[in-house]
Amino acid sequence: MIAAYKHLTQNEIVETDLDHAPSWINVVEPDRDEADALIERYQIPEDFIRDPLDAEESARIEYDEDSGYSLIIIDLPIVNSTNRRVLSFVTIPLGIIIGNGIIMTVCDAENEFLEHFARQQDINLKFHSRFALNILLTIANHYNRNLRLLNKSRIRIERELKNNITNRQLYNLMEVEKSLVYFLAALKGNDTIIKKLFRLPAIKRFEEDEDLLEDLMIENNQAIETTELYTRILESITTSYASLLSNEMNNIMKTLTLFTVLLTLPTLVFSFFGMNVPLPIDDHSYASWIIVIVVSLILVTIVGIFLWRKQKI
Repeated sequence: MIAAYKHLTQNEIVETDLDHAPSWINVVEPDRDEADALIERYQIPEDFIRDPLDAEESARIEYDEDSGYSLIIIDLPIVNSTNRRVLSFVTIPLGIIIGNGIIMTVCDAENEFLEHFARQQDINLKFHSRFALNILLTIANHYNRNLRLLNKSRIRIERELKNNITNRQLYNLMEVEKSLVYFLAALKGNDTIIKKLFRLPAIKRFEEDEDLLEDLMIENNQAIETTELYTRILESITTSYASLLSNEMNNIMKTLTLFTVLLTLPTLVFSFFGMNVPLPIDDHSYASWIIVIVVSLILVTIVGIFLWRKQKI
């Protein structure tokens, strides 16, 4: 899908088409023909279009002297649609191509971020630096918002675990932890891009951008610190529950050992009286049974009390 936007007055933008000199071209999940058409029409380096479509592409910044285009690849958080058990996120590359009077964003998946960004009425397409900063700031805000959602999910799972520890809840906790790992790697990569942004020849730094840049750095650093904090909390919770499960397993093994010992004692007594050895009470048919049962109960009681006090089960 290709959507084109044109700058009107002040910060107002409207949707247009490629034939009417758009200021911003948003490319989402393009097929091969669409990608080839954009490369040919705007003389953009092929890897500038292809690389952001690779899910494994890492954040980077690049300038092509021959074409005059700059490429910024940053990581964008999106909801993991493959997991319906619990809220979780993954990150995908978002490419921003700037140069020759146009701005182009390239992404391999539909996402609410770009749709929300396109609906904003305070986007300034005249200044490429401001546009790039606004995208990065909006992404940083999305990370902070999604971090709050992940924390709420973590609190809910932890509350459920206090009542009953199940594999499903542990799996959900693992998904939250995995999302935080993705976030931390992406945010640190984005932080590097922010620091290098104004080294690109196509992006000029204006005095009006200083406050925006400061806000961006604050939001991104806050997201990094929050992610690190939530990761430490989750690691602590995981370690605690691992200790609880291990302790519970030890208690179960102690209980099974106790029952094994107690059940073995009557067997020993019955085995003794079952031997082919004449006993004084052989003439009394019920006496042997009474003695066996009484002796077994006495031994089981004595050993049970001893083990209970020793193991404190």
